[in-house]
Amino acid sequence: MSFAFRDCNRIKESKDFLQAFRHKGFTNKWFTINIVDSKHNVPRLGMVISKKVIAKSVSRNLAKRLIREIFRHHSEELPPLDFIVRIRRKLTIHYCLEAREALLELMLSAKPHDQIHFASINKSISIPN
Repeated sequence: MSFAFRDCNRIKESKDFLQAFRHKGFTNKWFTINIVDSKHNVPRLGMVISKKVIAKSVSRNLAKRLIREIFRHHSEELPPLDFIVRIRRKLTIHYCLEAREALLELMLSAKPHDQIHFASINKSISIPN
């Protein structure tokens, strides 16, 4: 098992980002994650870290390293989906552990949108006995 963040695990093309932004994201205190079914058989990661949220480049790079590290170490457990991670608040070294747990929880609970939609339909339909 390799922990390298390979090229096949990166989302680079703008069309892939735009497709993900069309779907509703999952949000917590630290992150918003948009999830799309991948055409690839491996999970892929894209990140959006804006200057508006984190002004200093050192802090932005820390956030990117944290997100990539979590993704690399848990990529074997993740379903083959495209994950677009957007940061919602400034991340400092003091809050890395809390943010790490929050991101991991969002990523591991991820399901394709078809399964989410199907699950919500099943909950709304009651089957008489």
